[in-house]
Amino acid sequence: MSRIAVFHPDLGMRGGAEDVCLHAIEALQEDGHEVTLFTLTRPDFSGLNEYFATSVSTPTVRVPGRLGPLLARNLENKLVRLQACLLYRAARNQLSSFDVVVSTKNEFPCDVPSVQYVHSPRFEAKDPGLDRKSLAKSAYERLIRAIVDFDPERVASSTLLANSDWTAGLVEDVYDTQVQTVYPPVSLSGFEPTPWSEREDGFLTIGRVGPSKRILKNIDIVGQLRDRGHDVHLHIVGPTSDSAYSERVRERGADLSFVHIEGSVSHERLLELLGSHRYGLHGRPYEHFGITVAELASAGAIPFAPDSGGQREILGQKAQLMYSDIDDAIEKMETVLSSPKIQSSVRDDLESVREAYSPERFKKDICSAVNQALP
Repeated sequence: MSRIAVFHPDLGMRGGAEDVCLHAIEALQEDGHEVTLFTLTRPDFSGLNEYFATSVSTPTVRVPGRLGPLLARNLENKLVRLQACLLYRAARNQLSSFDVVVSTKNEFPCDVPSVQYVHSPRFEAKDPGLDRKSLAKSAYERLIRAIVDFDPERVASSTLLANSDWTAGLVEDVYDTQVQTVYPPVSLSGFEPTPWSEREDGFLTIGRVGPSKRILKNIDIVGQLRDRGHDVHLHIVGPTSDSAYSERVRERGADLSFVHIEGSVSHERLLELLGSHRYGLHGRPYEHFGITVAELASAGAIPFAPDSGGQREILGQKAQLMYSDIDDAIEKMETVLSSPKIQSSVRDDLESVREAYSPERFKKDICSAVNQALP
């Protein structure tokens, strides 16, 4: 039995990175490893297992330091890179007793053999999805690098995994080393497909309710489709990552009968929504993967997403499902909504998604990477 340290700042965010962490811990436990989780907030594993459809046995949990946990409790989904760096800084003197360190939310310089899963490069300045030109952002970059004594060669010496080929390309550009793509797990455990003819002409927007997800724009898109005569509606599904933005979404939705704000739902409720609706709408451009897009496609729905980032891989580069702006989204969505023939063709082409992003494949790849990293 090997001793594995898993690093993840905050499992309470319940996004794609947290899904990766839960499935990684489950895989390592099933493979016979002893897992210790380093984090900033003590997780509710019972609730997380229900939410992500996992069966994690509660591991040893260490919450090192004081400043990091304080920030995690008060900043929600803000300054997340700073929180992660403070976690590593507080814990790094404890790592020598572990065989392998596994980071399930991005990279950091580590002197112990490590496997690091990158969703979005933490120290990278060329990501087209981020704007880091201001003096404040430059100062922030310098601060987080100083906290962890950033050294790209120490990062490059780790086993680096990425959530998409697109993200892998970004990481390879920075660290000049080979990066393996391991797609995140898409768990639809217990899902029973509903016939297309019985599904509602409605859209699902799934994911954390925060500014990066462009949820207010999604409401505008569905509203304009209704103005064009399509009897469609929108369910907004996911936990809050920004209280102020979430309140704006709630206020906007309260005035519109076609908007239904679900909030954070159980796995059972998510499957119910996925099985009863025909379409999905993702709003974030330059998404590094887009696990909700994969969930929608795996459930037999037709997802629409921005024409950028890793989500293009999920959609097989299909032009009719990817949009450049709101006007382009409306035109393409109206074309699909108006044609049963196109709908059938698109759904046939997306059938392979469910197998490609299965939890079993993900867990096999994670265990393989960790076992190869063992000294």
